[in-house]
Amino acid sequence: MENWQKEYRLTPDAASDSGILFVNHQANGRSGHLGHALVEYAAGKILAFYPNCSAQDARWNGHSGFGWMEYKRSADCGKTWSEPEIEPNSKALFDENCGRTMMCEKAVSPSENEIVLFYLTCDMQTDGHIWEPYFEPRCAFSHDGGMTFSQPELFVHEAGRIYDACCHDGRIYVLFFANAELPGIAHLQEHPYRLYVSEDAGKTFLLSSELPFQSTINCFYGSLVFCPDDRLITYIYDEKDEHNPKYAVSRDGGKTWDIPRRAFLEKKIRNPQLVWFSDRCFMHGRSGSWGKDKGHFVLYSSEDGIHWDEGVYLRMATEGAGAYSNNLIVHCPDGGERLLIQASHAYQGNKTNILHWWLERRMTL
Repeated sequence: MENWQKEYRLTPDAASDSGILFVNHQANGRSGHLGHALVEYAAGKILAFYPNCSAQDARWNGHSGFGWMEYKRSADCGKTWSEPEIEPNSKALFDENCGRTMMCEKAVSPSENEIVLFYLTCDMQTDGHIWEPYFEPRCAFSHDGGMTFSQPELFVHEAGRIYDACCHDGRIYVLFFANAELPGIAHLQEHPYRLYVSEDAGKTFLLSSELPFQSTINCFYGSLVFCPDDRLITYIYDEKDEHNPKYAVSRDGGKTWDIPRRAFLEKKIRNPQLVWFSDRCFMHGRSGSWGKDKGHFVLYSSEDGIHWDEGVYLRMATEGAGAYSNNLIVHCPDGGERLLIQASHAYQGNKTNILHWWLERRMTL
């Protein structure tokens, strides 16, 4: 048992067949990898987004962005969920059959019932049905807890991908991976990571800084987290070194950054997702894509966001690619908090279902 498991309860327990089935794509022959926006728009009230995509593409066998977004709603801290609802903007773009789709990767709530939803705009023509090349990211707004959404508008007039977004001290922070040219390819060129900040609930975003990673060739994905001491930490994925992701620390809210360094993760990481929950930092993602012990869904813990334990597998991979994930801290009426973790898991080839886990602090006498 990991040390943190003595203080926290994981539901269900980490095991080869663990995870709560949230979306059964297998029943309909569908798939859903990228697009796990989660948002709490009022205490205990949640929207959990997920992709509903084709599983028929022969080249990628379900690893597809050819589809639209849906979401389920919970009004009781995630104990029960509504029937699926279609996210209107992504479905409208898909129905245009214009060669692009939109996936909802992140969402934030700057105040009660207010939601800012961030989209990745994908190219479905140049490279099949696998998201890239990217076009300009977009965002939409809801003022009624997700009952309706505005028309999408440009986040920035530049190709790229919003990898993370969070609210902190009345501001919205967005981690953007800029591909510059249209459309943009992420994997084989130098591209900057930039931090944008909004002080008016998402009406405008201003560039705060460019993160000082010396090289981003073969680097993509990214996540950011504010620590209790107000450090802002950003991690990015290095495809050539899955045990040692790069990270950078800011001590002034993202205006300036310390010299980037590398952390060590025993079970590797791909598409890392960070959260500071209760008294520690957690990181989860796919346990790499190369070498042995790849493709599993892994969870790490750290007391400082830099030095990590050996990690625990939440779900073992038996098929192809999965473990795209996100998390959300949910606030309960009794004052307690729960951490929701959502991830895709392959059921056949690269065709995926959507699973949930819950993490809670154990009661102490």
